[in-house]
Amino acid sequence: MSTEDRADGRPDPDALLAQVQREEEARRRGRLKIFLGAAPGVGKTYAMLRYGQQEAAKGVDVLVGIVETHQRRETQVMADALPTLPRARIPYKHIVLEEFDLDAALDRRPELLLLDELAHSNAPGSRHKKRWQDLEELLDAGFSVATTVNIQHLESVHEVVQQITGVQVQETIPDRLIQRADEVILVDISDEDLLQRLKEGKVYLGERGQHAMTHFFRKGNLIALRQLALRLAADRVDLELRQFRQQNPEEGQRGGSRDRLLVAVSGRPEDEHLVRAAYHLATAQRADWLVVHVDTPRGLLQRPQTQAWIWNHLHLAEQLGAETARLTGVNIGAEILAYARLRDVTQVVLGQTQGLRKFLWWWPGSLTAHLLNSERGIDVVIHPLPVKKSVPEDRRLRNKQYLGMVDTPLRRRTRNRAFVISGGLGLALSGLAWSLGAYLGFAGIFMLYMLGAVGAALRYGRWPSLITFVAAVVSYYSFGLNRGLPTTFGSLAYFALILSLILLISQLVARSHEQELMARIRERRARNLYQLVQALSGARGIEGVLNASIEKLRQTLDVTAAFWLPPTDSTSGALQMFPASTELEAPQRNLRAAARWSFLNKKNAGMSTDTLAELPALFMPMLSGERALGVMMLSNIDLRQAPVDWLRFLETVARLIAVALDSAQASLQRTEADVRLRVEQLQNALLGAVSHDLRTPLAGVLGTATTLQRNARGLTVEERGLLENIREQTEKMEHTVDRILHMAALQSGRLRLQKEWVPLEDLLVTVREQIKTVCTDRPFQVRISRDLPLLHVDPQLIVQVLTNLLENACRYTPSDRGIELEASADDTEIKVCVIDHGYGVPPGREEEIFLRFSQVKPPIGLGGSGLGLAICAAIIELHGGRIWVRNRVVVHGAVFCFTVPRETEPPMPAEGD
Repeated sequence: MSTEDRADGRPDPDALLAQVQREEEARRRGRLKIFLGAAPGVGKTYAMLRYGQQEAAKGVDVLVGIVETHQRRETQVMADALPTLPRARIPYKHIVLEEFDLDAALDRRPELLLLDELAHSNAPGSRHKKRWQDLEELLDAGFSVATTVNIQHLESVHEVVQQITGVQVQETIPDRLIQRADEVILVDISDEDLLQRLKEGKVYLGERGQHAMTHFFRKGNLIALRQLALRLAADRVDLELRQFRQQNPEEGQRGGSRDRLLVAVSGRPEDEHLVRAAYHLATAQRADWLVVHVDTPRGLLQRPQTQAWIWNHLHLAEQLGAETARLTGVNIGAEILAYARLRDVTQVVLGQTQGLRKFLWWWPGSLTAHLLNSERGIDVVIHPLPVKKSVPEDRRLRNKQYLGMVDTPLRRRTRNRAFVISGGLGLALSGLAWSLGAYLGFAGIFMLYMLGAVGAALRYGRWPSLITFVAAVVSYYSFGLNRGLPTTFGSLAYFALILSLILLISQLVARSHEQELMARIRERRARNLYQLVQALSGARGIEGVLNASIEKLRQTLDVTAAFWLPPTDSTSGALQMFPASTELEAPQRNLRAAARWSFLNKKNAGMSTDTLAELPALFMPMLSGERALGVMMLSNIDLRQAPVDWLRFLETVARLIAVALDSAQASLQRTEADVRLRVEQLQNALLGAVSHDLRTPLAGVLGTATTLQRNARGLTVEERGLLENIREQTEKMEHTVDRILHMAALQSGRLRLQKEWVPLEDLLVTVREQIKTVCTDRPFQVRISRDLPLLHVDPQLIVQVLTNLLENACRYTPSDRGIELEASADDTEIKVCVIDHGYGVPPGREEEIFLRFSQVKPPIGLGGSGLGLAICAAIIELHGGRIWVRNRVVVHGAVFCFTVPRETEPPMPAEGD
């Protein structure tokens, strides 16, 4: 529902949700600025470099990723003024090619990267086959990129440019990059100026420039290309205006309603034109669009060229921003209508071929007639297709999404054998009818033919059944079995009716056989998934899930699987392969690089993809929600001989394994947490019992030592020192026992908070009194915000926290250096920090020191018991706050901070209350 369709005038919630999602994606991704030109030589690279220099003057870290100056002096001067990334050197066929170094750019992490010639194809051996794929990885990593592209390289105008110029552009980019760009700058000059630049050698040098002027750079071509570029720029401005009005309803309402287009494609090469036309139609209507193909049982056995074109059309639609789907069924029209009803489609776009078929659209069996006669109110748009064209071999080889069934020699032998057997069956039936004709009669002979045709349909399918029927009819006349037939018109009509009945019944049987085949395919797929789910549900632990997955994939799909998983304690670090060994010939580092790329980018890599396609394995991320748990590596697999939609089936398998892996990891974490809890409970109980038993003897020792000190008149100085040491060590041990009991009480949950409203200054008075023996003559500096509110805390426990933190600071700080305390507040919490000038915390132990009995030995003196900070963490956690530590950067020392929630202060009592 659009904005104006709402009676109350409120914004469309779907539009608001889409806007929020776009803004969230924009914050996560880097910014993209595209300099668009109508043809080479208009000044795109120069404009991009000038923009880079302007940003560098503002203090932005600008880096030239790659720039092709084509020996243009002005452009080279602009490029030399900016830092440039060294190019990657890739050996290829006894030569070395220089390409953009993607890994170096990711490590360098500039604020703005300049990337020239977006449609460029990378050298073999690069991570991606196209530079625009490098761009997408940079944007996903948060980079801001400025790039250049010409209008003829856009996929949606590829066919139009070929018609205008007569040149087939080999390098194209998906239109979604233009749609996702934050800014598109049109670099435009007149066709006369461009031709003058070409004559002056500012575009191409030497013979290349002369050849360009007589071919691509003809004035008519330049005018048409400039019109395309201006139209795209105008569409871009119109889109930005609509988005502005959608985000600002007070500036004007958006007209029209949201449509959804569905485009039905087949394996015809001409349907590529239909996909591009549908893209322009959807763009003009601001509508979502879907591209579907319906696989029938006969369609599954189509030639590989036809399957290649189907995937070519779907891949092109995905590049242009469409949602694609492959449906299965027997009746194409019924499947399209059912899917259109499911997706709320308002228009169905069909292609009309040239020739005789375009006059048969009304035929009841045609797809057009089926849709027009349907009860559902869907508009049917019929788009004329160009004259049938041949299938270029290079185009088919470049189709990287080709997953169709290949017409293997075994399949051809099986099909030819069925044809031969069917023809022989027809002859055999006529021979049998010739020998038994006297007993069977005409009706018996026809029933015999019907039996043979139906049997062939059940066993071999539609075409073998038709061959049996034709062979039987031809041999029927050849054997002279028609001699006794009456020659009247009625008898001939009766004869034709019987033959038609035989043909109809055999074809109905063949169709039911095809439906059975389709149901069997669906059932086999569902059974494979069920067996996998059953095996995963019975697996125990991460290793059990992986072993079960490997075994089931080998049994059901006959593929070899391995898995790449991150370390169990984090999702970062080097991926480890399970099992550890593999029979693949590729180097381990290449497999690890592909797995890491798939894990980080959450996309497929390896064979049949555009990323590291030379590897003999397919890498698929195992996603649980939006989180990647690992990568599934499939080898011993030929995707060219797989069912047409097997790739999506494998993606479903990967998600099922990810869910089981996530469950196993959660179960392992729960088990470890239970074990830790039981160990802590046992430790607390043991420490509590031991501490209670120690308190009485310690009190006795301390009392005895104190009494001896009072009556130490006859003792020597050395003996008095020993008594003093006994008393101090006993007090220290008693203090440790008290802390152990306090810690046990905190972790047992028996301690209850007694909260009061207290100012921090009052707590510090008590703390200073308690630490005066440990922090003797230590300079203190206190900085408390003037608007610091009252703390709603347990005073005794917070005093304990402050005491422990200050004692810790005094213990680990040289005696001639001071201690600082800061306190501030925001809208949600109150923060208190203790700052020392001591030795700091060893890097990597910032969290560990808050665990029980975790100690850091100071360079001078003795450390603590390892319980003080653990008690602080337990008390702050009990208050619902946070505690942490960080090392100071400029000077030595550590900063211990904790927070407690800020609560609304109670009202002040009125006067006289």
